[in-house]
Amino acid sequence: MSDDAARVCRYCGSGLQAGWGTPPPPQRGYATPQPPPPYSWANSNPPAPLPVPVPPPYQPPQPGYRCPRCGTTYLPIVESKISQDGWVVFILLLFFCFPLFWIGLMMKQETRICPMCRSTL
Repeated sequence: MSDDAARVCRYCGSGLQAGWGTPPPPQRGYATPQPPPPYSWANSNPPAPLPVPVPPPYQPPQPGYRCPRCGTTYLPIVESKISQDGWVVFILLLFFCFPLFWIGLMMKQETRICPMCRSTL
């Protein structure tokens, strides 16, 4: 191999410099990445406060209702739960007709719960 062939880049064809140990000059248009500053509690923003849970609106006592257990006159909480019949239909349809098993989960009943003593009415 001749001395002239050794001084030409085999990929781009440009001439090579004589010094092998010198680094290439930096390219223009690219910024050198700067490391992020060290984290400090002094220059950080405080975390946002957590939202405060809002209590349910006040309900004045109702004169016609009274809890049989604690005697309060506050209105009961109404919850909708899957009935026992719904669970039976769910299990039967799960075994005998799998695509329709979800129908049992739609059979619901309303339960009333006292807000003070949490007993089911």
